[in-house]
Amino acid sequence: MSLSSLQDAKEQIRQAIDIVDLIGGYIALRRQGRSFVGLCPWHDDAKPSFTVNPDRQSFKCWPCDVGGDIFTFVMRAEGMEFREALEMLADRAGVSLAPANRLENQADNPFERRNLLKAMAWAEEQFHQCLLRSPGAEPARRYLADRGVNEESIAAFHIGFSPNEWDWMLKRGATANWQPAVLERVGLIGKREAGGYYDRFRGRLMFSIRDSRARTIAFGGRVLPEFKRDNDAKYVNSPETPLFNKSSELYALDLARDAIAKEGGVLVMEGYTDVIMAHQHGVKHAVAVLGTALGEKHVPLIRRFTDKITLVLDGDAAGQNRTLDILDNLLALFVAHEVELKILSLPEGADPCDVIRSHGSDEFRRLLTQSVDALEHKINAVTKGLAPGAAPHQSAQAVEAILATLAKMLPTGASASSTAFVREQQMLVQIARRFGLAEETLRTRLKAVRQAAASLVRSTPLGRNAEQSTPVAPKPVPQKLSAWDRELLEIVLCGGDLMDALLEQIHEEDVEHPIARQIYAMAAEMYHDGVTPTFASLMNATEDSAVKNLLVGCDEVGQLKLNADVQKRFSDLLADRERRHTEARHRMTVAELKTNQLDSEQADRALVALFNDLKRRQAGSTPTDG
Repeated sequence: MSLSSLQDAKEQIRQAIDIVDLIGGYIALRRQGRSFVGLCPWHDDAKPSFTVNPDRQSFKCWPCDVGGDIFTFVMRAEGMEFREALEMLADRAGVSLAPANRLENQADNPFERRNLLKAMAWAEEQFHQCLLRSPGAEPARRYLADRGVNEESIAAFHIGFSPNEWDWMLKRGATANWQPAVLERVGLIGKREAGGYYDRFRGRLMFSIRDSRARTIAFGGRVLPEFKRDNDAKYVNSPETPLFNKSSELYALDLARDAIAKEGGVLVMEGYTDVIMAHQHGVKHAVAVLGTALGEKHVPLIRRFTDKITLVLDGDAAGQNRTLDILDNLLALFVAHEVELKILSLPEGADPCDVIRSHGSDEFRRLLTQSVDALEHKINAVTKGLAPGAAPHQSAQAVEAILATLAKMLPTGASASSTAFVREQQMLVQIARRFGLAEETLRTRLKAVRQAAASLVRSTPLGRNAEQSTPVAPKPVPQKLSAWDRELLEIVLCGGDLMDALLEQIHEEDVEHPIARQIYAMAAEMYHDGVTPTFASLMNATEDSAVKNLLVGCDEVGQLKLNADVQKRFSDLLADRERRHTEARHRMTVAELKTNQLDSEQADRALVALFNDLKRRQAGSTPTDG
């Protein structure tokens, strides 16, 4: 799509979609004057600080310093890149995004993301219809019936079946004109070393894995007992593809998202059938991990919908131990992202599917009330079987394990008023009472554990080698926007009347902040092309979230100054620029004089110039030289 066509499409979409309706589908908004306000979804907002401006079709949260338009909001709320947000909003607005610059007879790229998604949607329907209609799928239908999965769940979860054949998908793909290379790219078939292809899922019950927008991106296959070979894995997921990364997706999130909002949290389970049975019995805020532990890549996905997670553990020892092994890292991760993590350990030998099917959702919800904070779960685990008055070394080992967890949990530099710090102090009091220790002793030991951990990281050979061979550059600290740069952008956004004077008097190098400089350059280019650089036209000309955020901030403040004399503001801007240049020249002159960089004649001239500048300033006149 050409640049002009893209901008036309964006403008059509922007005009077709009311930003209040769009954002109102994510958070509750109420009118406040000409604007709408609501609780920000991206920070712990005690009072409405999220503002939506329907006239400007923009939003802004000042505490988060996040702002933009409908595209920016969807990108952040849904965790999407711009192109995905554009496509989603184009669908909503009924705007076609067909590439305008493609030649009439030019073939479509079969590996484009939208075509890969079409291939997966097609495959899902093939598997689903096979389960419903094929005589060969009788073992799969019997398996589901035995486990209590009803027809409504089969339809809602798009459950399917892959026949126990080496080329079933390959042959159906050929009939539907899907190239083998495309089916391989999305993980439906594999390539043989000797040449040719084979079906990846054979004799398996098929679970559709969808993203939060309900688009099929992968499959999980459960081998049926009738078709199991000696070395077959019980479950096989799609491999990593351009559509699918198992560590950053959750099964059934598309079906659970509304219930997550209603329940105020999400249940994370281990298996597909656990989730299906939960939803079937009305526990619809359940999702499952995909053959991997809950981890870092899941955080931004979950954080879009809730900040409360309950991890439901099967009653087998293996599952409990796996969670305990990663619990320290999980706690540190979720505390850092201000996510509340609770853990429910089911009775020994039970899993959610068994409990819900056998005892019903009421019993399962009763068990959910017994969920404990993840840190408390760790304490319970390390003190399990430890009787009061246990041997000192056993108690000491338990305390050390708990302190090691606490040492990782609190973020470095956390303030005494932070939630994590308060939580830590509460746990130290609890540990002190539980083991009969002084709180101050525990605090001293915790500090030592933290220092030892930090020292170990610094002193390990790997750490030294990494520092010597491939030092990691620190993340650049965002430069603060100066009052002068902000005033310049506000004047630009006032309209085009002063653009000739602005461009004649102020150059890009005068603008210090890199994003402000980028906006000024955009405005200059737009004006030279005969387009007035307004807030709307500048917002439409970029996909950069940081640029849009700054534009919204300047526009919101600038709208409050519409009655001010813009010509006087422009004159003051030039005077401030000259004062800044003069002060910089003075600093350079003083530095040269102090370090004896000038000969006597140069020093005399510099002192005279410095004196004259100071004299003019005291007299109130503005210097005119650069």
